[in-house]
This record gives sequence, C-alpha cells and structure tokens, in this order.
Amino acid sequence: MTAPDPIQSLPVFDASSEFHQNLGLLKVADLAKAKHGDAVIIRASAVRDMVLLSGSEAVDYWKAHQGHFQTELGEIASNAAITRILLGDMLEQPENAALWDATRRALATVAAEWDRWSERALTAANAALLEDIAAAGAAPVDLRAICSLWSVRALVPTLYGQTLPDHEMREGLMQIEQFYYAMSTRDAAETAVPTALPEFRVARDFLDRATTRALEQAQPGDPSVIGAALAALPPGLDRPTLLDCLRPTLGRLLLEKLSIDGLALLWALTHIAQDPALAADMAAEIGAAQADDAGRALSDADTPLCFSAVQECLRMYPELPFIYRITSAPLELHGHVIPVRSTVVFAPWLVQRDPRYWDRPNSFDGRRFLQPPRIKSAFLPFGIGPRVRARTQFLQHQLLTALRSVIAHHELRLAPKVRLGDLRPILRSTLAPRGAVPLCFAPRDAGAAPAPAAFETAET
Repeated sequence: MTAPDPIQSLPVFDASSEFHQNLGLLKVADLAKAKHGDAVIIRASAVRDMVLLSGSEAVDYWKAHQGHFQTELGEIASNAAITRILLGDMLEQPENAALWDATRRALATVAAEWDRWSERALTAANAALLEDIAAAGAAPVDLRAICSLWSVRALVPTLYGQTLPDHEMREGLMQIEQFYYAMSTRDAAETAVPTALPEFRVARDFLDRATTRALEQAQPGDPSVIGAALAALPPGLDRPTLLDCLRPTLGRLLLEKLSIDGLALLWALTHIAQDPALAADMAAEIGAAQADDAGRALSDADTPLCFSAVQECLRMYPELPFIYRITSAPLELHGHVIPVRSTVVFAPWLVQRDPRYWDRPNSFDGRRFLQPPRIKSAFLPFGIGPRVRARTQFLQHQLLTALRSVIAHHELRLAPKVRLGDLRPILRSTLAPRGAVPLCFAPRDAGAAPAPAAFETAET
C-alpha cells in the first residue's frame, strides 16, 4: 500500500436531506460509491458522518488490523452494546462470581451436546416446514410466514425446550429486532436511557416470559440449554435471580444462532423458484447422494451444488449488509488518512455485488460457488473473526438442510400474480422483502424433466 497524503481529505456524499433518508442506506451507499469510489464520507445528518469503506482492500486491512476497530460506537449503538442492554449484565458483576462459574459449567455441557441437540431441532423444523407446504395444497404460500416459523423451530427447542407457541416466539423475536432497529437509528438524545424506550420494555418482557414458561416446564438435566443451566446453578434461587442468570445465557445463544426471520431461506427459495433447471439439478444431486449413502445422514459436502446455492444466497443477501466500527488508531487506506475515533462502515452489501470481483453480480447464479471465489475478501456475509466463522458454519448448515428437504420433495415457482417489486430487498434491521413472497409448490416427480420457466425473473 502506498503512503497516503496526510493532507488529502476524503470526498463527502451529503445524504442528510429528506430525499436521501427516504432512499435508505442501500441506495445511498450505492450512489456514494458510484460517485466517489471505495472510501467516502457519508454525511447522514448535520452531526453524523460515516466513512464508507467498500473495497476488498478495506476488508483485508480490517482482517490484518482488527485491534484498530472498536465495536463500541459512541453515539451509534453497536450490536454488542445493544445486546448487553437488552439481556442485562448481572453475571458480569464481581459479587455474582459463583453464579458465573456455575453458568460456565453449564455452557461446557452445552458445547459437548450442542450438535446433537441442535440437529434434532433442525430435523423437526424441516419436517414441519414440509407439512406447512403440503397443507397449502396448490394454493400459493407466502414464504415470509413459513420461513420465519422454520427459523424458530430450528433453534428455540435447543435453548428453551418446549416453551411459548411458535407464532408467539416469532412475534417476540421480531420485537427484539424492533429494539435493535430503534437503538441503531435514533439519535443519541433519544437513546440516552435505552431502558426507557418502549421497544426495550416489550423485548425484555418477551425474553422473560419465554424464560419463565421454560422454567415451568424444564427439569435439571433436560436435553436443552435451560436443562443444563438448571443442573449447574445452585438450588433455591428465587425467580428474579434465575431470570437474571438465564436471560443472558439463553439470549446470547438465541441471538448468535438464530437465522433471523428465516430470511436466508426465503431468499434462496425465491431465486431457486425462478430457475427450474437449477432446482431439478439440485434434486438430482440430492437423490444421487442419498442413493450412494443409503441410511446415512448427508453431510454438507455431499451436495456441492446445493451448498453453492446457499453461498450464492448469502452473497446476494448478507446477514450484515453494513458493519459499523470506530477507529482506535489512524488508518492509512485508499490514499487517505482516516483519523482516530472515526465511524467507519464496512459494506458486504457492496463488496459482494461488486463487478470487480463477481461476474453478473446482481444476478443469482446457484452454480457460482462450485468454484471458490477469486478474491476471498469479497465474501463476508457475517463479517470476520473466529466467532463469525462458527456462526457461518452453523447457519449455512441449517439453510442447506432446509433447502435439501424442500427441493427433494417439491417443485416450486413464483405465484402467477406475484408483484416483482415486493421481491426487492429493503433494509431495516434485516434485508427483508418489501411485500408478500408467494410461491406455488407441487410434489416433485423424480423422473420428470425440468419445466420451462413460465414466469418473469425478479430483478434485485
């Protein structure tokens, strides 16, 4: 990297107008990058500037200098800070060291059993997903509802056992997302006392209600996180203390492992429905793998085409489209000096749709990842770091097994009257579709050739 000119200033893209606010960050970031390149200040308001860093060179710098980027963001609340506020920090207090030690023992048990417990929940969730599809018959199915329920069923039993009804859990998880959205979009004055926000109270009440219901039903030693925790915690704790102990333990795993609203599955099915040949080839691959390994559960590596489709979905719809950090040291990047205490925004949304790194980057190509990416730094749908790698593997596996379940049993296509504008993503706290996503499903005939597409392809 060449030495920067310390007096050279970064270009500024003024997005403080009501017009730009209405466009949203996805479009604003696209416009700022198109006009000024890989390093540009986005002026979000009269008091808030963000340095948008969008090239793979910035990602490489981040990987090599992670200590230069803090996750505590001052006026912009980080996910880590919001999580601590929502879940509480009782276990971090010195006077509760014994409870923290007991919790660590429980987490050791969880780590040893996690794969078995989570695979059991995932298998049941996939079966329920197929039942939801079958129950609709020939009628269109709105993917938003069934994918959201799938995400709950694939994780919650591992944490809480049998607790609140699935629909109530889904609504509660959306209330948590609304608290994150409120904290990350309102200004410092509005979020100065986070616990006073109505979104905080609703989200916290949901977590405590779910934990209370689980406590009423769980027994120490049950095959779940709450069962492991009850076996490790000292007996006789009162209900408020139990809630304060269990909320951060269960809540962190919930937020770390959750496939948020099942959106990755939704986007994958939406695009596969528009490529009948890809779906037929995926079904054939699944059938061949099952025939070769009759009676054995398929591994992720057994179906490379299906896994490629999973990764392509995550390329087009990264879980974290924008990742905020604060610089703890001056940065020398893209010929600029970025001062300490600057808010920088890394942009998987832009990097993963950049024509420098990807052919036809705005088109879904389920076969794209049959070959590894030319530039590894151009693919970071969950961010970077050791914890991110573990989360990536877990969620990719969840998505892959759900996709295989659906594709093996059903042909799928967009409903005839789908509004293509509804399929475009909009960024709130997640990349969600703008409206309903209706798909039609039919039982798959293993011997049939793929039918030609009889519907339009949605642009993203």
